[in-house]
Amino acid sequence: MQEHYLHGILLPSGAFISELPDGSPATNTEELVGRASGHPDPLFRGIRGQKPEIPFTTPAVAQILDAITGGTNNFCLDLSAGNTDVGYKQGTNLGVRHDAGSSYHERLRVARGFLTWNTISAQQEQDATIACRLLAVYDGTNQPIVQLGTGSLSGTPTAIQWYTLGPVVINTISQDGLQEWSLESGVQINQKGDKGTIWPTYTGVRTTEPVLTLKAEGKPWGGLGLAGTVITSLSFYLRKKAADGFNVADGASSHIKITATNGLVLPEDASGVDDSAVSTLRIGLRAASSGSDIITINTSAAIT
Repeated sequence: MQEHYLHGILLPSGAFISELPDGSPATNTEELVGRASGHPDPLFRGIRGQKPEIPFTTPAVAQILDAITGGTNNFCLDLSAGNTDVGYKQGTNLGVRHDAGSSYHERLRVARGFLTWNTISAQQEQDATIACRLLAVYDGTNQPIVQLGTGSLSGTPTAIQWYTLGPVVINTISQDGLQEWSLESGVQINQKGDKGTIWPTYTGVRTTEPVLTLKAEGKPWGGLGLAGTVITSLSFYLRKKAADGFNVADGASSHIKITATNGLVLPEDASGVDDSAVSTLRIGLRAASSGSDIITINTSAAIT
């Protein structure tokens, strides 16, 4: 018997993602099951199509954002310039793990990949995370995800990026009582095949619709009123955690800052029957023009 443990994801740039509380390659198979008229049992089976992908979540938010914002936008990254490998390290019988340089391990390879993120979220006294999708696209020759067999593994596992909830500042006013925020990218993906292939030969972003949702204790609806308010400036942060300590100082250029200048804040609901009132605010963001980004991301910012 053998055991294998997720080692990490190695991007074509050499960036190695190893802080992975989850990462589960999925075939996303649409199966064909055929029956004869009036006959209860299937007489034919096959595959209509597959959309293979590797969804994963990581607390290394800055690592993902740095990789993606180094591309052409803030939401997705073309990985087709090289191979993306997902490594699995073999466990040692009567031991722990085989050395990464040995030939016992397994790799899954995506030759034509597309990386996007869905959600960045943070809560009071919890770890911030970013949820991502690594989509595999058919190159016309190789299966979108190829199992390479046994071999050595590249990449040194690290666990150095941890963040938690930071302030949200709307129109220069910091939101008191903040308990959580989440940013949805609203990315909608088109995946299409052609010529009868079972795998997508095209993958791209159809639309985006980023929305920031926050929950805070205090005044119902944050005192905004029913119709909310227009955004003129918005900053929201992830606070860096310090190794062997608690939080990195606000003034250090170690935190994540996301900003926007256009959008609408709307109250959604307010609780508070048997406990302090918690209001939910929804901030829909938009671009100022067709030539500008909706959000700006800084992974080396001070909290101001």
